[in-house]
Amino acid sequence: MSTRRLRTSAAIAAIAAAAGLIGVPAPAAAAVPPAAAAGGSGGSHRLHPPPTTPASTAKIAPPQRSGALRITGVARDGSVVRAAGLAWRPGRLPKGDRLLSFGVAYYWKSCAGGCRNASDSTATPFGASRYIVGHADTGRKLQLTETATEVVETDPATFSFSVFNASATVTSRRVAAAYPAGRAPRTEFVDGTPERRTSSREEYFSVDPPHFAASSGKPAEFYRIDHGSWHKIQPAHAFYTGRLKLGVHQAFVRTADRGGATVLRFRWRVTPLPKPVACHRRPGHDCWLPPHLNSAGKPLRWDWQIGRVTPLERTGKHAVDLYDIDGFLTTKAQIHAIKTSWQADTLAHPRTVCYLDLAWEEYRPDGSPGRRAGFPAATLGNVYYGYPQERWLDFRQLNELKPMIKARLEMCARKGFDAVELDDIDSFDPPPVTGFHLTAGDAQNLLAYAFNETHRLGLAGLWKNSPWLTWWARRYSDGAVVEECYVYKACFSSWLRGSKQYGITCTALAGRTPCGWDAFSADRTHAQPTGKWVGEVEYSADHYVCSPGQTGTKCSGRHSYAAFCRTIYSQPHGFSAMKLDVDLDGKMFFPCPRGT
Repeated sequence: MSTRRLRTSAAIAAIAAAAGLIGVPAPAAAAVPPAAAAGGSGGSHRLHPPPTTPASTAKIAPPQRSGALRITGVARDGSVVRAAGLAWRPGRLPKGDRLLSFGVAYYWKSCAGGCRNASDSTATPFGASRYIVGHADTGRKLQLTETATEVVETDPATFSFSVFNASATVTSRRVAAAYPAGRAPRTEFVDGTPERRTSSREEYFSVDPPHFAASSGKPAEFYRIDHGSWHKIQPAHAFYTGRLKLGVHQAFVRTADRGGATVLRFRWRVTPLPKPVACHRRPGHDCWLPPHLNSAGKPLRWDWQIGRVTPLERTGKHAVDLYDIDGFLTTKAQIHAIKTSWQADTLAHPRTVCYLDLAWEEYRPDGSPGRRAGFPAATLGNVYYGYPQERWLDFRQLNELKPMIKARLEMCARKGFDAVELDDIDSFDPPPVTGFHLTAGDAQNLLAYAFNETHRLGLAGLWKNSPWLTWWARRYSDGAVVEECYVYKACFSSWLRGSKQYGITCTALAGRTPCGWDAFSADRTHAQPTGKWVGEVEYSADHYVCSPGQTGTKCSGRHSYAAFCRTIYSQPHGFSAMKLDVDLDGKMFFPCPRGT
């Protein structure tokens, strides 16, 4: 069966710090901020299907190559070299197997006795067919490894797949030459820049360590924004713009030594965020928005089954009104059956939510980097918490990502879903996590588009985790899905009041920037007069909330199931809360108020 997983313990610790009101304020323009805590209140879940057995994959050929790998260009500090000479294609597949994705990644190292990562490597291996030789590569040979990866589905019934890799490696014959003596030093922007037009009001810029002649001494690096003062660039080689006004802006980087000076420039325009778009009705679809309360005045009951290939029906006293299920694996026929013949709790028939991940998943049909309506290679960053089939995205490249986002949302609409859950919307986690220096403004720029496009297709949009922007998110989305806010004490705005993060100071619910999910459930609108729906889940793997009926000292106080439900479900602005197994495969189902 498909399984799900939590974030690593390090990421959970960062989230716990955030939920414990340990915040980092936004820095002044002259400083590079310290790494921020993760933006969610709990672990985002990722599809992780089981591997197939060796017997079932024995006839699958790995990626096939033709030609010979070589490095072209002159290897010199500051020059560009490229991968060339190889062509790749998928291996032959047995009848019935299906190629899910195919991609080629490039990894650069420098070698002198031993090998290490090349000094100016970026976070985007699928976009790294070219490499700018770094100063620290001087006197070392360059080594390039080109790796092709095919992901093959071997059993549609359980969505089992196998991953096959093939690699080729070449090392340059000569060492990288030094930067020309007497030439002024220089650098370049790396790991992404803002789009030329963006609605993000704050940005980071990253630059490579400078290219320079050793005889001219180590260069000094400074930056400035617009007509501001010059500031020294810190050793992390990144700088923050501060809060920006609407209009045209410029970032300047000055690199200087005894050989002279160069100035690097980037110009872009900050535009207003698009206004929220109301959900559009379309033929045969009523644009249903999930209400906070059902007809009995209780939080609308739901089930979350994104760890299953085939949805499991809840009947009798277990019936629910809303199923959150995988957008790719669930078929149009299954959606139709749920909405026309399945039993519901208080509705005539259940409604459905299309689970989509906004991180890259190599095992999805659009997972081939660079393919049409897929993921642009240059947007794929670090591996997601150690899972090599999943990577973070550079949210700044919205125009490049729009075809993929639009195609996924249109798939949900064609299948007949009522709503969309967008996962991994908190890529403004620190760069050691994602590979990119992203901001909350970058996320707002992308999510305003994604939720407006969701509404244009007649679908409701559900926010996921990331409490620091709930006050803003309720304008664009129609509800939320939350993980583990009870164990990490981050459910309600009153719990997070006074905490600071990403330049946001959280207020109480009645304030300007409430950071709890009651910002949704208390948000009464004409379309959702009882408030916006919030679904909340605690996991058995946390060993924090006991199951219904469990007793003993470890199940007293906050740990008892009854206390959990009183706190999260029974409040005036409470949530549709439940305890589940982390696999989200339907085997455990303990919804509040009684666990049945």
